[in-house]
Amino acid sequence: MSASVVALLAALLISRSLCLAPIEAVGAKLYDSESGEQFYIRGIAYSVVDGPNYDALSNPAQCKLDAALMETLGVNTVRVYTVGSETPHDECMKYFDDAEIYVLIDLATPTTGFKRAEPEWTMDMFTSFTKTLDAFAKYNNLLAVIVGTEIINDERSSIMAPYIKAAIRDIKAYRDGQGYRRIPVGYSAADINSIRLDTQNYLVCGSNVSNHADFFSMNLYSWCGNSTFIDSGYSEMYDEAENYPVPIFLSESGCNNIGDSRFGDQEAILGPQMNDRYSGAVLYEWKEESNSYGVVSYEFSTSALSYTGTGTPAAYTPTPISPDFYNLQSHWNTLTPTGTPSSDYTPTYTEVSCPTSIGAWSVRQAATLPTIDNLVITTKPAASSPVAADISATQIVAAASSPTAIPNNTSSGISSLSTGTKAAIGVAVPLVVVALVVVAFFLWRWRRRRRNKEAAAAAAADKGPEYSQVSQNSQGGGGVVTEFFKPEVEGNPVAQLHADDARHELGSQAVYQMGDQEREPAELEATNRPPQELSNGPSVRRLVER
Repeated sequence: MSASVVALLAALLISRSLCLAPIEAVGAKLYDSESGEQFYIRGIAYSVVDGPNYDALSNPAQCKLDAALMETLGVNTVRVYTVGSETPHDECMKYFDDAEIYVLIDLATPTTGFKRAEPEWTMDMFTSFTKTLDAFAKYNNLLAVIVGTEIINDERSSIMAPYIKAAIRDIKAYRDGQGYRRIPVGYSAADINSIRLDTQNYLVCGSNVSNHADFFSMNLYSWCGNSTFIDSGYSEMYDEAENYPVPIFLSESGCNNIGDSRFGDQEAILGPQMNDRYSGAVLYEWKEESNSYGVVSYEFSTSALSYTGTGTPAAYTPTPISPDFYNLQSHWNTLTPTGTPSSDYTPTYTEVSCPTSIGAWSVRQAATLPTIDNLVITTKPAASSPVAADISATQIVAAASSPTAIPNNTSSGISSLSTGTKAAIGVAVPLVVVALVVVAFFLWRWRRRRRNKEAAAAAAADKGPEYSQVSQNSQGGGGVVTEFFKPEVEGNPVAQLHADDARHELGSQAVYQMGDQEREPAELEATNRPPQELSNGPSVRRLVER
């Protein structure tokens, strides 16, 4: 093992230890799966170039610039609305990981999302959603996935609820069947006051928790300017989250007023008024547009403004918008909720009743969830965790519908160690492993050389005084080549021999070489030429102890 290989191994182990730990949904909270600290979202909606097909994680140079500035702002989560399952994302995800930023992605695309005019959950949608999940499942900093955003946007469209819940069920079943970690799967709801609570409860109602959302999120813009906890409706929202069995957060919030009052809701969401029930919020948005919600601007070229998703755009430096960027930064710097450590949290689960179809809500309590024809359940072994499996119509996984007694997001394996302790362990353990590997290598090499010398001495004694012995280090193998030859035999050259082509092991029998052939003792006996006579032939008998 060369020094360069050891160095590479050390670098890989150390870099691995510094990756973000996955976030887990445990009961009604989000947790760092390694430190056990409760996780609160300080997020921002991330886009750079307008266009329905634009994948904000497809341009590494841009991601690098944005992630660095987001880190100074205090962002720990970005929401990305459109991603391509065939597009490489390793570099962008690594830049965000380096900046300690998680990524929340939508599974739907402009061509494979839900359609209110045609309520359905189809094989094509399932295939598209699972391909996106496959593409991102390997990343530790994938926070969660969203199956749909504001699909229900009025009372009439509440008929879409069973299709949303069926999608959650099937994506969770596929996730588990593939052996992926329990990446949270949920929904992003519109703020429709008359059915908001019905939507929230419907996605976790009933005894079959395999059908439940792993989280519920809302897009809410009611707190702006001089609004208050009461006037904004946040107090009502907080009350409705009492005893909710899964994490709940804002997947969009924002205000386009000028000044510090733009971000007043952050004090409530991340402060003591709400942080015992809410897991944070994603602010809308990163890039400034005509609606004035952004906190940075770019100086785009004409080609970038007309970008349609084909090819890779150039990278542009994000410029903070004053005072909005700095006001948000000040808010987040003072809002660092600690929550409840996982070691002190015991989730409780109370079954939620499904809403009735009286009034604005259109879904009957007894309504069954739709299924996809020819969808077959397949489950990979638990140890198998493929990252980007190809999906075909015959391999697609279906939902499992067996009820369970407890929610599927209550298992945690979280350690109660502090972040500092975990960080120290993360760096120390790989270094210790590398040191042990190096020590073991040199010990093995020393013992090998010792055995070679002992074997050479024994072989020389067996040959008798009329034979001479030459020992030399082989080139490339580190072994010792021992050659025996009769000095009086002329024309018997001794070449520089390599350990790998001199002697092999066949069970307990040695193989001897004559010319370009290898023969076992049994073959040599058949030719009436004993092994001892090989040293008189065209090739020197070569013995290599490895």
